[in-house]
This record gives sequence, C-alpha cells and structure tokens, in this order.
Amino acid sequence: MKSKKLGIIIGLCMALAACSSSPKGKGKAKGQAFRLPEVPVIYTGEREQAKFLVAHYWDHFNFADTSLISQPEVTEQAFGGFLQLFPLVPYADVESGIAGMLDKALAADSVMFAHFTSLYENYLYDPNSPMLSEEYYIPVLQYIVRSPRIGEIDKVRPEYRLMMALKNRPGSKAADFVYTLPSGEKGKLSDIRSNYIILFFNNPDCDACRTIRAEIAGTGLNPFLEKEQKEKQRRLVFLSVYPDPDLDVWRKSLKEQPSSWINAYDDGEIIRKERLYDLRAIPTFYLLDKNKKVIFKDVPFRVILSYLDQNL
Repeated sequence: MKSKKLGIIIGLCMALAACSSSPKGKGKAKGQAFRLPEVPVIYTGEREQAKFLVAHYWDHFNFADTSLISQPEVTEQAFGGFLQLFPLVPYADVESGIAGMLDKALAADSVMFAHFTSLYENYLYDPNSPMLSEEYYIPVLQYIVRSPRIGEIDKVRPEYRLMMALKNRPGSKAADFVYTLPSGEKGKLSDIRSNYIILFFNNPDCDACRTIRAEIAGTGLNPFLEKEQKEKQRRLVFLSVYPDPDLDVWRKSLKEQPSSWINAYDDGEIIRKERLYDLRAIPTFYLLDKNKKVIFKDVPFRVILSYLDQNL
C-alpha cells in the first residue's frame, strides 16, 4: 500500500489530470492534462515509489508546448506536486530529478526552461514562499551554472546566489564573526559556550521582526533564557545581531529587547561586506549546535522552537 503522504500527492496530481483533461488530438488546445507516470508494481514501498516518481515525473509532459505556460492549473500545480515529493527521497535523487527535468525543458524550448527556472525561484528561493528551501534550490543553481548551453551573462546572478547558498549550509560550521555589545565590548560567535545558539539577524524598524519578537515573548522562551544565564553550562543562548549602520535606531530599541538575549550589532557591517551570511531577507534565523555547526539555516522560528522542544 502507498503511504498516506505519497497517496495524497499522487491523488492531487490525478485530480489535476482529471480536471484538466481534453479530447485526444487537440494539440495545443487549452485544457490539456498532466499525466503521471505509472509506478511499476515491483515498487511497493513509499521510498521506492517516490524515487521512481521523482525520476519519471515529467515523462509525459510536453515541454515544447509553450501554451502550457499560460495554464497554471496544469503546469504550476503539477510542479507543486513534484516539489512535494522531494522530502520523501534522498537528496541525490532530488538532484538527479531536477537535472533530468531541466534537461528536458532546455532541450525542448528556452522559453519553457525560463518558465520553470522562474517557478523554482518563486517556490524555493522567495523568502515569502511557504515552500522556501534553499537546499532544494541549490541543484537548480548548479544546473544553470554548469550548463554549457546557457550564456555567461545569464549565469551571473545564479553564480552569486549559489555562492551564498553554499555558505553556512546545515551540517557545516557557521562562519565566525565579531559582534559588539551596547557597552562597546566585543565578543565572538566562536567563544559562546552553549549546547545551542539561536542566531537572529534583525532590524528594529522591520515589521516582521517586531512580530517575531512578540511571538518569541509568548513562547516562554525568555524566562528559560534568564534561568540559563545563571548556569555555568548553558543549554541555550539567543544572539540577536543588528547588521545595519544606523546605530541610533538600534540603541533606541534596546529597551524593547529582552535582557536574556545577547543584543549586539555588527560594527563596520563586516558580515555584509565580507558576505559571511546571506542577509537578503530580514529577519533571518539560524540554529547552531555546541560546535557551531548549523542545524537550521534561514527557517521560520517555529521550526527552531519545535526542535528545541524535543531536544532541550
């Protein structure tokens, strides 16, 4: 039997195909269907079925038919179903699935290729996307940068994005930096001793930052942090870093910052200038372990909180 999650994804795609079906031989007529490949009966487990689907998902899609670009109820919904399969398979299968799909698109039509790379950007790279995942966007960027069929000018932005995406990836050691406290005293990320560090890049003028601070205040985390400050072996440290140059704005906001946090700023904007962290969106959260290895990069705070609830 298919697992519930895989069955839901397949069901959604089948419903899409049924709703958008059209008579045979209509060519580019509006209303074409997206057809999933049939999973061979030898694949009985969820992972095997998902791996097959990721590899063959686009077998029946006509990448040469650019009229499908104007049919998001077919193309974009099918694309969303493809992305939902990614967590069900190993990362190497995601990489090969994306490369295979982009091979088909690029070989068929440059306009269709541009459409799908735009969808990848909107779904996986846009900070406001609920499906935001830089890890899944990396294979897209790698494909573009490595392809001999794509012009060098068209690679400039993807090359920069790839460089930043490869920094501070989950499992790697976080880039070290010096922070400055309100007193002028300096500290280093690498010198903090704690089982976990929440790294919070934010700006007091940012509406989303204010919302996040209110959300954190309602979690009971701050009293926990206050208690941790008294312990020699701290389990959690919250490091709030202001990365921008207007210190007057930051200093005025200090009275609103919890005293249980390390409230600091980046003197000289070294983090941005040396591109130590990708701060294309504020606020940005990281969770680090005691060895300063990245557990989560640029994720919603609720993801970090859920992890800490299970591990602290």
